[in-house]
Amino acid sequence: MKIALLGATGNVGSRTLAEAVSAGHEVVAYVRRPEAVPSGPGVTVVKGELDDGPALTRALEGSEVLIVAVTGSMRDTSFTQRMYPTVVKAAKDAGVARLVVVSVFGAGDTAGKASGIAKLVYRTVLRGFLGDKAKSESLVVESGLEWTLVYPVNLKDAPVRAEWTAVPLDRVAKVPGMPTLPFGNVAKTLVDLAGGRGGSGKRILVTTADGWKSV
Repeated sequence: MKIALLGATGNVGSRTLAEAVSAGHEVVAYVRRPEAVPSGPGVTVVKGELDDGPALTRALEGSEVLIVAVTGSMRDTSFTQRMYPTVVKAAKDAGVARLVVVSVFGAGDTAGKASGIAKLVYRTVLRGFLGDKAKSESLVVESGLEWTLVYPVNLKDAPVRAEWTAVPLDRVAKVPGMPTLPFGNVAKTLVDLAGGRGGSGKRILVTTADGWKSV
């Protein structure tokens, strides 16, 4: 497949780039700093800003799926509200049929499935950051594109785990404690979702193998 990727220099995005290329996909990485993206077979790097709609549209042309692995700074309480309208319009104008978008567990109604200690963090330290995500995700859902929203739990730089879970949120009753997963496991999930349609129109929790309880 030809996959467009936003966020290719980030913790999740850089690993997604490597995972997608390893899986045999062609990747177009749209980034501000092309020098930060490893070059190699299967990778096309395009320099540009997220708020430059025409440039983004040109970069996305010919791609079948767009993976959005940009979540912004935790201090920025309006990042995705500013970004998503441009991204969605560019995807539609470029003829990209599908969006796979990384959100954050704890945004919007997902916080209701969190543990008590996690809810405290989400409602205090991360309130503005998560509020931004919740306010903007309706733009993706209502875009008219085929979409998947992905909600990773806490993430860390560590070797990829052999086992983890990617499950529709409507099957999740609770996420106990504060499970933590390597960035690479999220990357593998994103590439899997981009390569198949199992997550179409769904909100997907990505957590440790035992980091959730079913409904």
